[in-house]
Amino acid sequence: MSINLRKVCSMEHLNHSTLFLVFRLVPILSIPLYLFAWLLVTRNKSKVVQAVRKHFLRQMLINFISVVLLCVVVCPILIPPIPGYYMTGLLASFDASYDTNVAIPLVLMTHIVLMVALAILQLFKHQLVTISDLRHTRKFELPVKIIRWLYKLCYLVMILVATTILPALTIEFELEGFRKGAFEYFQNPVCLCPDMFIADPRHWKILVPYCWSITFGALCSITGLSSVITCLAIIYDSRKMVSRETLIMQRNFTLSLLYQALVCIVFIVMPLASVSTLFYTDIHIEEHGLYYLLLISFQGAVNNMMHIVPGLWRKLRKKRTADQSRQSWKSSSMWSTSVSNVASTTC
Repeated sequence: MSINLRKVCSMEHLNHSTLFLVFRLVPILSIPLYLFAWLLVTRNKSKVVQAVRKHFLRQMLINFISVVLLCVVVCPILIPPIPGYYMTGLLASFDASYDTNVAIPLVLMTHIVLMVALAILQLFKHQLVTISDLRHTRKFELPVKIIRWLYKLCYLVMILVATTILPALTIEFELEGFRKGAFEYFQNPVCLCPDMFIADPRHWKILVPYCWSITFGALCSITGLSSVITCLAIIYDSRKMVSRETLIMQRNFTLSLLYQALVCIVFIVMPLASVSTLFYTDIHIEEHGLYYLLLISFQGAVNNMMHIVPGLWRKLRKKRTADQSRQSWKSSSMWSTSVSNVASTTC
């Protein structure tokens, strides 16, 4: 069977792909959303937002850096069933000039995702600690203690993920031998493409970080949702002990964290878990996994909606209230009985 490797490994078909173009332009397309969200956060006078303003701004910065690294620096496309990717970003041109380690992009992106997860976890933990310290009963003492231990476990597993991915840098490829073996195993000519990060998924240097990454994603999801549910339960339990204004602020902020948790699960945990598992289940994906990569790259922009939508709603409500007060003032002035009016009528 004759195989045209040059045609198989070429990226010409990506030049006509709308998905690939959108993927590369995600940082530019999302800049207005980041700037608008940053403006709303910095100008928000709410005490709840002011207490976590640094967390929000740091999270936005980390999200945008991760998008730039993913879409511009690495810009990977997935080529299953081989557990790896073909780099098309700036790092690919740098790699063409210098003999760099093929696993550097994998390690780099893993640590960037961990930074995003760390920023989200710190925000969730801050809310849990703040609300639990204000509770008036010991009813939720045990759940709060368990969840705080879960946060410590998340940090520990995060360190394990960041550490266990480093041995991938020591994998040495006998490229031709591995490609031939992969072709015989998978019967896929794409396996013969050069310049791919490829490794045996059954090797412990690949399998161990994969298992820890799946564990970390599941643990973060459980911890974040449990934390939000516990905060809502504490707020509901103390509804008769705090002011209505404080209750509304705490409830709205906790609901925004719930939105953030769902965005993290849908746009980060699920796509990464799906892409990683595809290589072990030998399931082929379409468009080189760009659907999954677009979900991951749009996570920050979708996450910013938790600042944009409430901010716009507050401004519209304030404008509506001002218009109503102006109308009521005009109507009252029409029927006013000032001293001059009364004097003129009596004369």
